[in-house]
Formats: sequence, structure tokens, C-alpha cells
Amino acid sequence: MNLQMIKKHVRVDHSFEDDLLEQYIEWAESEVKDSVTTSETRNDAYFVDNPHYERAVTMLVGHFFENRLPFTDIQNNNVPYGVMSAIHKMRGAYYEGE
Repeated sequence: MNLQMIKKHVRVDHSFEDDLLEQYIEWAESEVKDSVTTSETRNDAYFVDNPHYERAVTMLVGHFFENRLPFTDIQNNNVPYGVMSAIHKMRGAYYEGE
């Protein structure tokens, strides 16, 4: 995923949280891929340039970034709808390949 695009999504224009955002990107990529398939022979090429994958990861990183505190007075800990929608679409189209 492109760090600059993620930073635009979360409205960050500085670099002192880049390491945190990169960690969130790694977590989100893993979470999305594992939500589509847990196969040991996962077809990682399926996720390259996949707009549903990019949308899910971007939205999930934004969710992680906005909800990073262990508690809040705002109950907004649900995964954004767009993430689940993209995952369901990828599950329906996913293939192992050869």
C-alpha cells in the first residue's frame, strides 16, 4: 500500500507518525488477506492492484488510526461497513490459481 495515499485518507501531513501508519498498514493487509482466505497456498497475486483490497486496507488503517486508544467516550469500535463489503466481494471472486 502507498503510505502517501494512506496519509491523505487519515489527513496526516507530517512524518512523525509514519512508523505507526506503516505498522497499521501491515496489520490491515494481514487482517484483510486472512479474512478472504486462510489457505496455506494463498494466491497473493490476487490482491495486487485489486481495488477492493486497496479500499479495505485503506479504510481499516483509518479505523485503526482513529481508534488507537484503549478506551473512548465515543463508541465507534465497529469495523467500517466498506471494509466488510470489500472483503465479501473479494471472497466471492477469490481463486487459488495454479
